[in-house]
Amino acid sequence: MRKCHPTRRSFRSRLSCTKVVARCQSLLSAKTAIAAGVAWAVAQVVEPHGRPYFAPIAVVIIVQPTISDSLSRAFQRVIGVILGVAAALVLSHFLGPSAWGVGIIVFAGLLLGRTLRLGPQGVSQVCVTGLLVFLLGRVTPDYGSERIVETGIGAAVAVLAVLLSPSALSFEVVLSEALAQLRRCSKVLRCIGEGVGLDWTPEQAMAWRHQARRLMEETAYARDSNERQQLRARWSARDHGDQSVHNRAEEALRAGEQIATHIRSITRVLVDGSAEAWPMPGVRAILVATASATDAYATWMALGDSSVHPRRLVETMHEANDSLDSTLILLQEQSATCATQWLTFGAILTMNQWILAELEQGSRRHGQPAAHRRQVEPSRDWSGSVRDL
Repeated sequence: MRKCHPTRRSFRSRLSCTKVVARCQSLLSAKTAIAAGVAWAVAQVVEPHGRPYFAPIAVVIIVQPTISDSLSRAFQRVIGVILGVAAALVLSHFLGPSAWGVGIIVFAGLLLGRTLRLGPQGVSQVCVTGLLVFLLGRVTPDYGSERIVETGIGAAVAVLAVLLSPSALSFEVVLSEALAQLRRCSKVLRCIGEGVGLDWTPEQAMAWRHQARRLMEETAYARDSNERQQLRARWSARDHGDQSVHNRAEEALRAGEQIATHIRSITRVLVDGSAEAWPMPGVRAILVATASATDAYATWMALGDSSVHPRRLVETMHEANDSLDSTLILLQEQSATCATQWLTFGAILTMNQWILAELEQGSRRHGQPAAHRRQVEPSRDWSGSVRDL
């Protein structure tokens, strides 16, 4: 079987996605660094003679790509610090610095945090703060109260930095992930098509099925990124994103989810029929043409201008329909084909047509009529097995 190599277009899309991610990581790093410096300055104003180490530390821990994650970390850290200080002050009246004292402090912190159903960060923060206050509070007056003030300042500065600045995660990144997912679907379709056109094996069918499962996992990750971005946009004070970019990302995700599902169905059929594997050049032509149509759809969605006529998309969908016509004519001449082969043919062609239908509906929702699929009327002299299919 000929190996499937990534096209130049897919390489450019991955390079573009990498640049976008790098830019977003740089933005997040710069935002965290500035907020840490501001937290140190504010804490020094509040405590002129102190060394507010925990204010910038809180910023580094709290600032995350999404606002929801940042707010959750801020809440967990502040509550964890308050509980840790309280537990240490209470237990320090009964225990001294010893192995038993450290063990009891850790046990009390874990029990308290989990009883109050804090997250992993909140539970660990109760223990860490309790230990520091228990061991250092004896030699440093007001250590517990200073720890609470510094953490509160750091958390407040971190939350303000996230709310008032653009987020590292944006709808552009979500759109890039969704388009990359569409191109991965195209690549898998092309690999399957190139494979079934030659002598393929059950092992290759299983490999295609594993690729389809990875597609589903990657699609779920892209959908999760989109949902987190929508949540972030609702909380953000300034970065609500371009609505057109959001719409395109949502449309690309919808198409990617449907196409990945149909590809998984195709691979299941191939695995079931792999015991009688045989070359299918007609199916190869259809799947390769559909892969080209998926690529063209992703390229058109990346343009972001619904007024641009998707000529390449129309051409590739016509090519896929022409390949379908040719394959159906060829099937009429193969009346001796066994029932298993007919079932494999029919299921693959059905899933392929669902993929083309999804591309057509997506292009219509995005503002352009896609290629009109010519209806193929079955010939009267088809064999009974074809009509049963």
